[in-house]
Formats: sequence, C-alpha cells, structure tokens
Amino acid sequence: TTCVIGNRGRGPVSMAVVVLGAQWGDEGKGKIVDVLCRDMDIVARCQGGSNAGHTIKVGNSVYKFHLLPSGLVHTNTTCVIGNGVVVHIPSFFNEIEDITNPSDGGAPLHV
Repeated sequence: TTCVIGNRGRGPVSMAVVVLGAQWGDEGKGKIVDVLCRDMDIVARCQGGSNAGHTIKVGNSVYKFHLLPSGLVHTNTTCVIGNGVVVHIPSFFNEIEDITNPSDGGAPLHV
C-alpha cells in the first residue's frame, strides 16, 4: 500500500512525503501517516484495499481505520481515495459510519 502526503506549501516550494510499504503489509504505515499528516494539506491512499487496520486516538475519541485515510481525524486535511484502491462498498460505508463524530465535522473525503 502506498500513502502519499502533500505538504501545506509553506514557502516557495511545496513538499510531498511518500510512505511506501516494502513488505506484505502491517508495517505500521498508518501510524506513521497519522503523525505526518497533522501538518499536511492532502492525505491520499493510492493502491491496495482494506488492511489489518490501525487505531488513532485524538483526545477522548478513538478511531479505527481499515480502508479510509487516517487524515480524516484532522479537519484541516483533505483525504483522497485514488482509483488504485480496491473498495468493498459495504465496508466503506460501515467505516465512515463508525468513525463519524457528529460534534467534529471531520475532514473532507474525495473518492
């Protein structure tokens, strides 16, 4: 699975960070992306499908991700699921429902 993160464009040059798994998954990419995406404009999943998952805690809220980009917990980050991602439609909508917190609005998601 490849995760691409676009920088906030501070200064004249924008930066991109790519988190690429070099094995069969479960390398901890999701946790790394969560740390990096706090200061990013865009977090995108580019390939793969649902994974073993990762858990993100923000304040008192706990979010469990398997398919959606973990950047959704940061309201200033736009999240993208690209055309290389295999999406199981029922799982997709179940995960959106599971992570939705009516009090925080969440980040925009583009599929």
